[in-house]
Amino acid sequence: MLDGFLGCSNCRVLYPVARGVADLRHPPRSRSRLRARAAPPPTSRDASEPDTLRLAALIGVARGPALIAVAGNLAGRASELASLLPGVEVVALAPRFHSRPAPGASHFMASERLPLRDGSLAGIALAGSWAEWLLDDALRCLARSARIVLMSASPEGEKVFHGQDLTVLVDEAGVLVGRLGQG
Repeated sequence: MLDGFLGCSNCRVLYPVARGVADLRHPPRSRSRLRARAAPPPTSRDASEPDTLRLAALIGVARGPALIAVAGNLAGRASELASLLPGVEVVALAPRFHSRPAPGASHFMASERLPLRDGSLAGIALAGSWAEWLLDDALRCLARSARIVLMSASPEGEKVFHGQDLTVLVDEAGVLVGRLGQG
């Protein structure tokens, strides 16, 4: 596993990488405003979550080159998704990781803002209160016509989702899928 630092040429901050996980939270990392909201990714599967193949279908990217992200409670699925999707780079985003991540995907700790360029994602799937809180920022990261998936959505998360400029593709049993812009 990799250890070291990533440097930002714009803000001149060094971000630590430990056991293959890049900590891209802004300093001071110990005082994130989202700390109280941030639950660690689950170690076991939630029965309400789809299997990895269905999750890949909901995201809607079958092969690369492409960049997709899974955030919050779905971060543990990143390596499985990467093995299913040839040529697709998968990024796992969470407020923190408590165990060594499986190889095959990139793992980033994030806080108030996702560490991704505007329009860089071909798709993103979110689950959990931390990820749901970042719904607006996730939309910033989506490319035109890309999909956003919101799993186990809270009533507030559903309200925010439906308030966006999205074409809703799925809205059933707490699963929301939308496409950004016109395709």
